[in-house]
Amino acid sequence: MKKVRILTTIVLCAFLPAAAYAADKPPAEKIEPAKPQQQVEQKQPDKSGFDIIILMDSSGSMKKTDPQSYRKPAARLFISLLGADDNVGIISFGDSAKVLAPLTKNTKKNQGRLFDAVNKVTSKEFSTNITDAVKKGFEELKSSSRKNRALILMSDGKLALGSKEKDETAFAELSKLLPELAKAGIKLYSIAFTELSDAKLLEDMAKATGGFFRLAKEDKDLHVIFASIFEKIKSPDTVPLEGDFFSIDKDINEAILLISKAPGTSTALVDPSKKKHGPAKYGKNMQWYESKTFDMITIKEPAEGAWRVKLSTKEGNKVFVITNLSLKSSFDKGFVNKGDSIKIDAWLEKEGGMLAEKTVLEQVSFVAEITTPDGKSTKLGLHDSGKDGRYSAVLTINNAGEHAVKIAAESKTFKREKVIQFKAVEPPPQKAAAQPAVKTEAGSSWNKVLIKFGIINLSLLVAAGIFLFARKALIMRELKTKKRKEKK
Repeated sequence: MKKVRILTTIVLCAFLPAAAYAADKPPAEKIEPAKPQQQVEQKQPDKSGFDIIILMDSSGSMKKTDPQSYRKPAARLFISLLGADDNVGIISFGDSAKVLAPLTKNTKKNQGRLFDAVNKVTSKEFSTNITDAVKKGFEELKSSSRKNRALILMSDGKLALGSKEKDETAFAELSKLLPELAKAGIKLYSIAFTELSDAKLLEDMAKATGGFFRLAKEDKDLHVIFASIFEKIKSPDTVPLEGDFFSIDKDINEAILLISKAPGTSTALVDPSKKKHGPAKYGKNMQWYESKTFDMITIKEPAEGAWRVKLSTKEGNKVFVITNLSLKSSFDKGFVNKGDSIKIDAWLEKEGGMLAEKTVLEQVSFVAEITTPDGKSTKLGLHDSGKDGRYSAVLTINNAGEHAVKIAAESKTFKREKVIQFKAVEPPPQKAAAQPAVKTEAGSSWNKVLIKFGIINLSLLVAAGIFLFARKALIMRELKTKKRKEKK
């Protein structure tokens, strides 16, 4: 059986070495930088992995909006969920932007350094220079020829530099930067801390680059936000969490659980043999990272069957999976217009190739569950589109706001899911079309009156001209006659 990695996100804790979270600095080992991506001989972009820069707000207001600094373990969680083929950089911004870690290979050897860079983010600076952060992040990514590049920006404030003139200059520069990012294929994903932030600006930035926006109303939910961005960027498979249970099938070789929890509670995990595991004592094939708001558990070669996890909260629990039997979809939009009809499609891939055998697919059901902004859910069956094992359906978006589409493929032997989140926005106002002149009966009569009036006036002018000409000719004739008489 080929190795298959399953990211089980009941706790956003993807295989993090305990030493990386220790208060002491990680050992002084040589950091392994990302290899230069832009080379003379390289003609095709590198499609493997992602290059991601995390832009973290270090302004003083973060002391109030994130007093427990939850953004730090959440960022470490996100880095842990990424693979060794991804490159990550960390930039802190306040009065200006500072590179705490350049674009670096996300290997186990380097993760301690990346975590240390995250830990250096403070909450002491006076202003919030978002423009400088985006500019510096863009500069870090310019040297990369990878197809997949992204900026992740988190801020609780507005673009504020101390004066109206500075703010206007910075905003004008930012307005020029965003189209450049979009043209370069770099997406910006933004997180707004609390409703006091300039959420509209952060959302518009994401929208302009084809990215994704999330509002973190409470700092304790930041790991859930980072998990949703990880889903959006990497589109991992998941297995469904049904109540307290999830199932591991024969194709799964590794599981990573992300488990949200209420502060002060502890997580317990029960394997198919009924053996209980916890943060203090767990199996040799497990690694367990415990934080105040979430646990992250990595299980290598998990036992096949039903697993149970003790949940103290129902929010944000996921089971991410990577397997040789994976669920795929081409729908990845972060924003759509209200009233648009979108196509939701799905297919299965086995060992990198599309699964198209009808005898197998007849045993699989494909379903999409749509959750609208009011919390209501509707299930929609996906039907065979006749295109090499693809299943699809068309959905019309009737409401503005946050939507989630959960695509599921299920048979008697396995279950796979994907959750795709997007926001429906009001369509841009259309320019009013020029209204053609509408002739009415009254208007037509009035036009006739005007024409007659014009003809009469023209006739009078002509008559007056003739009269004046005749009168002038008569006067000239009389003058000539008078001159002849005087000569005689």
